[in-house]
Amino acid sequence: MKLRAVCAGVVFLAATAVAAADSVVGFHAGIGSGYIFYGDTDVRNRISDMNGSSFSRFIIAGDFGADIKLADSFFFVTGGEVTADLFWNGSEHCNYLDYALLNGLKIYTGIGGLAVSADYAVGRRTDFVKTGTEDEVISSTGWGNGFQFEVDYDLSYGTGGWAPVFGAYWRYMPRGGSADNIVSVFVRLQFGGK
Repeated sequence: MKLRAVCAGVVFLAATAVAAADSVVGFHAGIGSGYIFYGDTDVRNRISDMNGSSFSRFIIAGDFGADIKLADSFFFVTGGEVTADLFWNGSEHCNYLDYALLNGLKIYTGIGGLAVSADYAVGRRTDFVKTGTEDEVISSTGWGNGFQFEVDYDLSYGTGGWAPVFGAYWRYMPRGGSADNIVSVFVRLQFGGK
């Protein structure tokens, strides 16, 4: 059964890529990691305590979206991103889940597949905290309006083929009384729309 599901997924992705190859609309999905500079003093203090208490930490990010070609080398981009900052030590954990919706413009510079983009971001963070013998506390920040700057290099740009896109971004997310700065590096696949 699992093999059938994997085969169906591969066929679906291949068909999507072929259909989008000559289209003005492309799709992308990626995975990465990075670091979050928290603006909230309580979160920074909690992280400092966890770093001194042998907590394990893992940061993973994922993104998805669409690119709409407006002109040669000029695209409107839209999508979403999720960054999970995970801390754990036995049954204790502090997990920070940041999520954002993005809209912006992407320009290929003319230097191979090098591109830059600037995006408007609307985002929020939800914290899942369980320390000591207390029950888990789930809290969310308010929605914030921020921005993101990205630089990436598409190895298949101009070839019509498939190859990964490597890049990095910085996202600034105000959250009422504080602001988080998120930096990430990623690898992404691009389907059509180039």
